[in-house]
Amino acid sequence: SEMCIRDRDTAKHKLEFALKNNIQKIVFIHGVGEGVLKLELAYLFNRYDQIKFYDADYKKYGLGATEVYVFQNKK
Repeated sequence: SEMCIRDRDTAKHKLEFALKNNIQKIVFIHGVGEGVLKLELAYLFNRYDQIKFYDADYKKYGLGATEVYVFQNKK
């Protein structure tokens, strides 16, 4: 699942949706700009223990995208 986002609140909403619906991978396309949104996303993502995040595939998305992987809870 991939989506363009413009602010941290939208990203948080989409991430919460993914967590509730067992979506394992999301690519947030935030653009390059001055890097402010990317830093805000890193701060947001660091608050979740069940995810890891990294720069998305450069060949596919360019510089302005972050991929999030959600670890599924094992019950």
